[in-house]
Amino acid sequence: MVKKGIILCLSCLLLFLTACGDDDKANEKENQGTTQESLEILDEEIVDAETLVVNVNGQELDGKKYNQVYKQIKTIMYQSGQDVSNPDVIKERTLTALIEQELINQEVLNKGIKVKEEDASKELETIKEETGDQFSAILEQLNMNEEDFEKQLLEDLTTEKYMEHEFAVTDKEVEEYYNQLKEENKEIPELEEMKENIKLFLLKNQLKSRLAELKEKAEIEQLI
Repeated sequence: MVKKGIILCLSCLLLFLTACGDDDKANEKENQGTTQESLEILDEEIVDAETLVVNVNGQELDGKKYNQVYKQIKTIMYQSGQDVSNPDVIKERTLTALIEQELINQEVLNKGIKVKEEDASKELETIKEETGDQFSAILEQLNMNEEDFEKQLLEDLTTEKYMEHEFAVTDKEVEEYYNQLKEENKEIPELEEMKENIKLFLLKNQLKSRLAELKEKAEIEQLI
């Protein structure tokens, strides 16, 4: 349960970064060197909390939210060995993540899909109970405080519920994808062990396609 909760907490960001990070993988070892320096968020990377950063179908998002997501994205990139030396790259990824989450939020509202704040609170308490003293280290690793973590959980629970409402993956599709993986690597675990992860992967691919459609129809204005 705890692994599910922590993975869920950053599902949207990871979905986006997985798509964007492939070009960086070839050079990630060279960029890392033998040891990593500590990650810094410079003053010039931070936007004033009240500054409007993007408008999505009339909904304006401000610098406070931008700064939270920027820090999370830079942290994930850094920990996965991607180059974080160019703030413009991180900025673009942050704006994209904000736009995509807002489009999902608007879809959820339009379709009457409801996610309660108490669901995120319950998920948070479960994670805290199961991680114990390690929870503080997890927050530090993710560059979050507890309040930010809970807000991210709420957004990702919203995304998860939207995916469940809108998309479906059959057992046949899961098996076909597993067989493809098996052809590439005979040493992978049995299907039953990988079934849920494959299903989630295929659902996220459907979500990516839907987001591309939504972006084409949306009125989006980047303000920074």
